[in-house]
Amino acid sequence: MNHEEFHRFLKEQKLYKNLTTISKLISISFLVIYLYLLFSSSYTASPLIVVINYLAIFTGFSGLIRFKYFEIPSILLSVFDLGSESPFYLLSGEEKKYVWRKAGREEELPTDPNPDWIVSTLQLHDRFPWKSVGKFYLVFYLVVILISVYYLTSVYLETGFQN
Repeated sequence: MNHEEFHRFLKEQKLYKNLTTISKLISISFLVIYLYLLFSSSYTASPLIVVINYLAIFTGFSGLIRFKYFEIPSILLSVFDLGSESPFYLLSGEEKKYVWRKAGREEELPTDPNPDWIVSTLQLHDRFPWKSVGKFYLVFYLVVILISVYYLTSVYLETGFQN
């Protein structure tokens, strides 16, 4: 039995939880900065508040992309490309059921599911390439966040957030 593939699946699930936690921490950080700016004296008309708002909204939108990226585990997506050669078929029966439940499917997994059944049940033919979109979005998100944090830091160092 090959447990390496199942451990790879578990790593993917752990990455999803970690990214969710990081996203929540970033959103809370923006909220704290926003509230500080909002209630500090004579700073309510600053464009920096707008930047913080957009960053918070952008980070919240990232949750949608993150969900779609991890919606169907990669080990199940490999069935579409590899068919019966997919690492999914190397898992034990209980591991297959666990992976299937993580995909959010209500249908019961047959004891010996064929690739066509999995592809049609998960509708993998019609699935948007969220893995590619997610990787592109992560790079874009990091660039926007880094530029924004640099801008906010430079304004803070120059003016101390006081106009």
